[in-house]
Amino acid sequence: MQSPVENTRAAVQTLIQSLDPALIALVATSRDLEAIVDKRFDRQVRAHRWYAVISRGDHIHAAANIDGRRISLQRYVMKLQYPERTYEELKQVSFENKITFDCRISNLDHLVGRQAVMRNRRPKRNTSSQYKGVTKALGPDGSPRWRTQIMTEHGSMGIGVYDDEHWAATVYDAAASLLFEGQARYNFPGKSPDQDALLIAATKIARYRAKAKHRKGAAVRQEIPVEV
Repeated sequence: MQSPVENTRAAVQTLIQSLDPALIALVATSRDLEAIVDKRFDRQVRAHRWYAVISRGDHIHAAANIDGRRISLQRYVMKLQYPERTYEELKQVSFENKITFDCRISNLDHLVGRQAVMRNRRPKRNTSSQYKGVTKALGPDGSPRWRTQIMTEHGSMGIGVYDDEHWAATVYDAAASLLFEGQARYNFPGKSPDQDALLIAATKIARYRAKAKHRKGAAVRQEIPVEV
């Protein structure tokens, strides 16, 4: 199995072959990697020394020390594109093609909160199901069933247990569509959500949010001192 560095190097080299060299600039980083930026940002980007940083297991990105802060290359490029915004406003940046060293503006998208998390998520590994958000469970009679879960602003939300694995994945996509619209990675990209699955997902989401709101209200009431 190749390392994150080797995977990134191969992906960048393959991508470079399909791009117009007159429109891009290659930026050297540590670990003998190169990042891709738009030609118009070449001078500003080269003013800094960039490092290939590995974090969260196998996530790798380019970063530099700028004004005493470690800033990722994608955020720096977005800041050049939108100088009126602060780095804090550009905290969540995703990659359209999932290549984290492709920092061309056309490949970057500024998202917010869970939207960015969902966009950047990789397919699950070592799971009992081939689909995202689906895990294998056993029914009362020991037969295989399929549990569907999705992350929300309140945490992990269960969307039901189903007899069919494909249908469980369909319900997951419906929930992702309702929660994150086009920002999520779907099990069946390009396919319109099933109407029955949308109804199931909408009902589950409404119940979950109602319970979360109730729990939050109860927690607030507990914090209010009671005069005796």
